[in-house]
Amino acid sequence: MDKFGRSSSTINNRKNIKMVHAFPTNTLSYGENDHYDAENRSICNLKEPVHKNDATNKAYVDSKLEELRHADNSTKAYVEVLQGTIQIMENHITSINERLYAVTLEKIPSIEKQINDSNSYMMELLKTSNENIKPAEMWDAIKKLKEKKIISIST
Repeated sequence: MDKFGRSSSTINNRKNIKMVHAFPTNTLSYGENDHYDAENRSICNLKEPVHKNDATNKAYVDSKLEELRHADNSTKAYVEVLQGTIQIMENHITSINERLYAVTLEKIPSIEKQINDSNSYMMELLKTSNENIKPAEMWDAIKKLKEKKIISIST
């Protein structure tokens, strides 16, 4: 019996001789390096692969490609959501920065006024101290500075 399941008795039967000659043209040839050669013919009715090196059919490959396309679309949608979230966060940060800048600009005149008031009181203290200010007057001036919250001294 040969590798295709033919025996010498089959070849001797005249009826089966035609079949022996037809048989190799309808099967895979066993070629070099222990590989089968389809000799440019289609292979059909392949089952779905089980092992890593199994042959696959077109339907199986197409289904895997569709899964990849779906996964790719999901990934793109997720990236778009993340980009939208990042844009919203950037807008919030910009808005916060603008508000902080506006509040700071609003506070500058108030701070400048406090500095000017403080300088006026200090100049007044300096002037009166040069004229031998009395301690009671000094405490009154310090009290005024404390009331205006220009200085904080614990007594």
